[in-house]
Amino acid sequence: MTYDVTLTEFPSTVTCHQRVHTTAARIASAVGEGLQNLYDFASRSAVTPTGPPQLSCPAPGQEVDLDLYLPISGSPDGSEAIDIVVLPEGPVAMTFHRGRYDEINAAYEALFAWIREHGLEQAGPPRELYLTGPDTAATPGDYLTEVVVPLRRD
Repeated sequence: MTYDVTLTEFPSTVTCHQRVHTTAARIASAVGEGLQNLYDFASRSAVTPTGPPQLSCPAPGQEVDLDLYLPISGSPDGSEAIDIVVLPEGPVAMTFHRGRYDEINAAYEALFAWIREHGLEQAGPPRELYLTGPDTAATPGDYLTEVVVPLRRD
């Protein structure tokens, strides 16, 4: 698969956020449960999701901490497990991955190669924005994920 990388600007985004600690073997179920918690929180708080759910995994390994985000309208009070986080505006390198989640590493490789080639610096952990997934796609081959890497401003 060929990955076209684009430099673009992301706006600041209010999100509800949950950090989930899990093992590499349980990532799929932990993401599903965590995102459901965020949608339930948004519903209880009477706020509307305003964009696709997002995942950031700053340090992959056998045990991982996943940061799950759901863009929302408004700024409700957080809870013990869910807080409100504003993702900062700024430049990002981005590409789209179509297909299974376990094949997404090629998108990351393309992004990081492009960033090195252009002499840019990463400003934060990469995020995956789930545009089409298990809840809407007919098969895993139809999943569409936007992968973004925040960049430092010059």
